[in-house]
Amino acid sequence: MPGNNGRHHQFKKNFKKDRPLIDENNPVLKAFQAYAIELDAKHDRYERIVKMSRDITIESKRIIFLLHSIDIRKNNKQKVLDEAQTRLEKVITCNFKAIAEELHDHDPYQFRGAYSPGLQEFIEAYTFMEYIKYVENEEDSNQGEMIDWNGLQKKMTYPAGEDNADQSNSVEKSFFVDPNEYILGVSDLTGELMRRCINSLGSGETDTCLSCCKALQKFYTGYFSINVRRCRELSRKIYTMRQSVLKAENVCYNVKVRGGEAAKWGAMFDGKSIGDDIDEGFF
Repeated sequence: MPGNNGRHHQFKKNFKKDRPLIDENNPVLKAFQAYAIELDAKHDRYERIVKMSRDITIESKRIIFLLHSIDIRKNNKQKVLDEAQTRLEKVITCNFKAIAEELHDHDPYQFRGAYSPGLQEFIEAYTFMEYIKYVENEEDSNQGEMIDWNGLQKKMTYPAGEDNADQSNSVEKSFFVDPNEYILGVSDLTGELMRRCINSLGSGETDTCLSCCKALQKFYTGYFSINVRRCRELSRKIYTMRQSVLKAENVCYNVKVRGGEAAKWGAMFDGKSIGDDIDEGFF
């Protein structure tokens, strides 16, 4: 047996000695080296977009929280709306423009998972701001309307030569707003409308409660008519939307039945605080 081990060791030694060297000019080797560089660049770009999307998500949540601070007793509606719109426009001109530059000459669908959470959260914040500004009060409805998909896409198209000294080499860039992402983002708006409905009850704004409830019912009617068999995410959001509609309807029912007494329990709902609602965001 020791002799066999010696022959095996000699065979391995001769195999290593006689093995041909790798040809660095081999076209197959060069092709795979190019693939490795391309994949590394794609992964790095994906991670950069994830970080940018995370910043957008954080800022959008802060803006939503700011919009919920509107209180008729403080007479701060216009001030809050102006600040929210300024911050949202900054997200478009800075954060989304940076992602547009990263995605320039690249397929945006390959990076959809990286920016999708931030985009949906931003759409939720932007539409919530415009709902309060244009839709909530009928007297302000003539000033404007909530932005649609085309309008948002135009806002996220950046003209050539913007912030570029050499305009001859500049190219128009745009952040592609996937229509599916827009639909998913708007569906999240219903959760904020439900919270707006309950918060308004606490401040005595019963008209706002009723208008939010009507808007929720219209949203749910529209989304319920969509065939969502192949979209599990939208199906889950519609289920959450139904819970929001039921809560808002319960609030409005108590407003009609109890009148002014309903505001005494406006901060609570079925024994749970508002913050305990089902989160419609990403897990």
